[in-house]
Amino acid sequence: MTNKFSSLFSNRRFSLWLGVFCAVSVVFSFWLLMFRIPAIRREAQQSFYHQYPLLDPARNFVAQDDFIVNLQPLREELRDLVKWEYPRSVSLYFEFLNTGANIAINQDLNVWPASLPKVPMAMAVLKKVEQGVWSMGQKFELLESDKDANYGSLFNVPSGTILSLERLLSEMLSRSDNTAYKVFLRNVSTRELDDVILELGLEDLFTEDGLVSSKEYSRLFRSIYTSSFLKREYSTRILELLAKSDFKDFLASGLPSEIIFPHKFGIDRTRDAYLDAGIVYVPDRPYLITVAVQGEGGPGEEEKVREFMKEVSRKAYEYISAQ
Repeated sequence: MTNKFSSLFSNRRFSLWLGVFCAVSVVFSFWLLMFRIPAIRREAQQSFYHQYPLLDPARNFVAQDDFIVNLQPLREELRDLVKWEYPRSVSLYFEFLNTGANIAINQDLNVWPASLPKVPMAMAVLKKVEQGVWSMGQKFELLESDKDANYGSLFNVPSGTILSLERLLSEMLSRSDNTAYKVFLRNVSTRELDDVILELGLEDLFTEDGLVSSKEYSRLFRSIYTSSFLKREYSTRILELLAKSDFKDFLASGLPSEIIFPHKFGIDRTRDAYLDAGIVYVPDRPYLITVAVQGEGGPGEEEKVREFMKEVSRKAYEYISAQ
């Protein structure tokens, strides 16, 4: 009997100490998260401000080795590649986001944007959510006139179906669904779309003929990256959905599978227009890249574009990773 009571007492004492340990751990973790870690960050910031008061505070959080400025070797490689494959029909823009160092090739060449307007549409939609006009659960009725079988699968959904904003946004960005885009196009005013362009100072994003250049479109992606138009949660949502794109050709094919690459591609075979734009998240070394190709027509055109973009992407990734 004594042994049983001793065993019971020992178990209770162990449980008591375990409970105390867990409680202390929780309190300590809470203290770290709420007080100590923010204090350490403030101290680091204050130290940086004191030492370098005229510099961008963000520089305190990026290692000096990740500030790449010299892009000349990559610039020469990409120029040679463009010259060999598409001397007059490629618009290419590359920007290393830590420093702003960039490469622009035929930056004034404009190409039909195909599906690229879906990104500014997403920004206009989420601005309405941010302003409280809509919610992510906002409902839209699918009309027969919305259906577009050229890309995506929502055209198979019966007319009259009620779809949420969240689903439409996901289909439009992750699967480039044309039907989802047309539902939004019917419900977002021209003024609201213009506000995206005007507030960001991107009046030259699209020409009067509706064409786009790689550099101007890259500026749109940069505004999402810096969250200068939308609040961070909504900018993040756009990038998350674009990172889930089921399109793995073009620039995506030149990257390792583990690299996060939010991007928007565009294909219009009737106009021989092929585009891809996005942010490549090499750890601590993100860069922005946009390639727009005005094809020359003929058999094998799209395959040629695929290989060209793959090679551009591979060269850019290997250069940034190796520095």
